[in-house]
Amino acid sequence: MSFFASLSISFFFSFLARALAQPASSCLGHAVSSPIGASPTTTTVPTPSPTAHATVPVSDSSYDYIVAGAGPAGIIVAERLAESGAEVLLIERGHASTYVSGGRAVVPWNSTVTRYDVPAYADHLSSMSDRSAYCEDTASQAGCILGGGSMVDAMMFVKPQARDFDDNWPDSWKWKDVKGAADRLYTRSPGTSLASMDGERYDQGGFDIVSTFLSRNGFAERNALLEPDAKYETYSYPPWNIQNGRRGGPVVTYLPIAQKLPNFHLSLNTKVVRAVRSGSAVTGVEVETSSGRHIINVKSNGKVILSAGALSTPRILFNSGIGPSDQIQIVASGSSRVPLPPTEQWINLPVGQGLKDHPVFTLKFSTKNTTTALAPTAFTNPSLHDIDLFAQGAGLLSQSSQRLAFWTSVNTTSGSQKFIQGTCSMPSNNTIEMKISLTHGLSSVGSLGITSAGATEFTATPWLNTADDKEAVSLFLDNLLAYSRSDASTLTLQTASDPSTVTSADLITEYVSGSHFVGTAKMGPDDGRANGTAVVDLDTRVYGTDNLFVVDASFHPDLPTGDTQAIVMLAAEAAAARILALGGSSTPVVPAISNPTVSPISTPNPVAPNPPSSPNANNGAPGDQARTSPELVTQDPDRRPNAVKRSVNGYEEAYKSRRPVSLDVVEDEDMVERRIQWERASFLDSYYRDF
Repeated sequence: MSFFASLSISFFFSFLARALAQPASSCLGHAVSSPIGASPTTTTVPTPSPTAHATVPVSDSSYDYIVAGAGPAGIIVAERLAESGAEVLLIERGHASTYVSGGRAVVPWNSTVTRYDVPAYADHLSSMSDRSAYCEDTASQAGCILGGGSMVDAMMFVKPQARDFDDNWPDSWKWKDVKGAADRLYTRSPGTSLASMDGERYDQGGFDIVSTFLSRNGFAERNALLEPDAKYETYSYPPWNIQNGRRGGPVVTYLPIAQKLPNFHLSLNTKVVRAVRSGSAVTGVEVETSSGRHIINVKSNGKVILSAGALSTPRILFNSGIGPSDQIQIVASGSSRVPLPPTEQWINLPVGQGLKDHPVFTLKFSTKNTTTALAPTAFTNPSLHDIDLFAQGAGLLSQSSQRLAFWTSVNTTSGSQKFIQGTCSMPSNNTIEMKISLTHGLSSVGSLGITSAGATEFTATPWLNTADDKEAVSLFLDNLLAYSRSDASTLTLQTASDPSTVTSADLITEYVSGSHFVGTAKMGPDDGRANGTAVVDLDTRVYGTDNLFVVDASFHPDLPTGDTQAIVMLAAEAAAARILALGGSSTPVVPAISNPTVSPISTPNPVAPNPPSSPNANNGAPGDQARTSPELVTQDPDRRPNAVKRSVNGYEEAYKSRRPVSLDVVEDEDMVERRIQWERASFLDSYYRDF
């Protein structure tokens, strides 16, 4: 009998026993609008520290895995852990985001689309009056919503080049080690540089101008998704995490699969305060909801994974008595009323000490030829034509704001090679805006601490604090200025003074954060308790603990060449396999799912007087009740331009050969069922093989 056949048999009996032992409500396995354990038992535990202020009630629920934070990493690791058959609780402090996930921040022109669904809204989210999607207690901007940063970022999906791992990640985390995780990620989330499902590109004046400018200066056009290692003097249509004309990410590609599993649970509007520790063992987490605080336990041999993000995971660690003693002491004497372990159980690790981020320099250029840009209202108050196109997964609204991306590198006098990324848009008539980031290879490091009120803060900023980084930025800016001054240039720098006299020294002083923070709970073999720099080991387990892990940008030891979205997801895939390989309270199995429900995306009539009739409009909009159990989303082929129905056998062949699933595939229920099973078997097989 094969190994997986024996697993399937053993799973049947273990799953049946578990199902019979659970109350009916626990078998739903779906998102909940109220927090898990919101009505805890009257059992209380005394706080274990002189700083404690009260006893904390304990929930009557316990889990094999508790994942704190439903950002891109947290969703991926929780879904992969749930595939093993273990009981998994994913906790998110924010609310639902996309409409299908239960979000209801709908746009004025479509009652079944939220602002987080619309790619064209990406650049406008942070300026909206409703700031509920953003954290209020982090040192810089961060997403506190289902999907985390992947719901509020600009959707750049820059696949890491091999060097992003090979240069500074530790052994067993080099590109050859994580390539399998990359294949798994890209199968579900392939990214796209052609977002509109009608096969057209919209508003391309900016690409035409900048591509001409760059090509005249030695840059070559590449496809960033197909050639991720081509990062020297190249440009590309922007690689985006957009699927079916809407914002993509793990909320779309991983969460619905998890929610098909009866052993997966999602708790929204629930903030994790700390990991509850007894010496080196973590027994659960203390959470805070609108009704107060309580503790949720992990089972014997269970594990807690912190995935709250590089600016929030350190807060949870400090509150758990893990980190530099001066930061833990701030918690002890602060006003956040967090009970700490006894002083002798504090774990002295360099939490917050490896902070890195991309600095971003914004330059504007005038075009030498007259160009016309779209007004911002084209995106925020779109025309009926654009609304109708979006209902078909197409048009201007299906694209993010960037029109071109480019990459190159410079060599400093120290011999260091440092990479540059640029993204370009056309914000107004006759104007090109470039956002230029210093990326992979930068050496500046800052640090993160905690305030007495419990918020994280920069104790040292991470931008341009080495001469080498300043030199690298200056070298590239001087090159860019030289390009713009050539007779063949299509662009001229916009500046209050004479453009011909401007130097990099005039430009380098003004920059902003890229909000691509990494390294605050750095991974490495050098245990931070013994004067090393690492907070977590190569399995992402926090040094000095038995069962506490960190899986988010916090554990990344270095910055990638581009935006961090893709590498955060990839590393989460790799980390999930390593955690599962450690074993635990559940035997890995492939749980069966019966009759998954597949619902098409609705395309209701635009909210406008006398909308034009469209053969693609759907007059049957879903009801107004929030769905607490989002379903896998496909589209009706009759409403998808150029849709192709593929045979199940052909789909299976494409999947097994690890080719990214094309967006022109229309899945029926049987195909969805089979895809889920193939992916589970492949994932479980990979971690048995690799570990």
